[in-house]
Amino acid sequence: MKDKWGALIDIEDVILQRIEQIEEDDPDLEVGYELIGEENRGIIITALEDALVSVEFVESDLSWRRELAEKEYLDAGDEDILVAVIVPNDAFLDVYGRLRKHVTRGIMVLSYESLGILSTPMAG
Repeated sequence: MKDKWGALIDIEDVILQRIEQIEEDDPDLEVGYELIGEENRGIIITALEDALVSVEFVESDLSWRRELAEKEYLDAGDEDILVAVIVPNDAFLDVYGRLRKHVTRGIMVLSYESLGILSTPMAG
């Protein structure tokens, strides 16, 4: 994701900030993540005593536009767990508009800003 200066956003930094929040909110949760570098996005998975609790898709301003993104979110929503899609502030209204009909399936759309997450440029 590019910030207003044209630098790619460090998606791993965004993910680590979110994991810190999750662990602060509930220290009993087991939290893991997968970085999908070629698409500049990631997935955070939380579990409690081996039971899946939630999946959070952390998207960049480019990755949320993927053709299969919405299907991934819906498939996760079918698992009867909490599903969150976390997107940059600029993408929030577009993504919310695409997913709002699925809110009843437990899919939430959150922006970095609403979570208090800062997006930092990637080093290099």
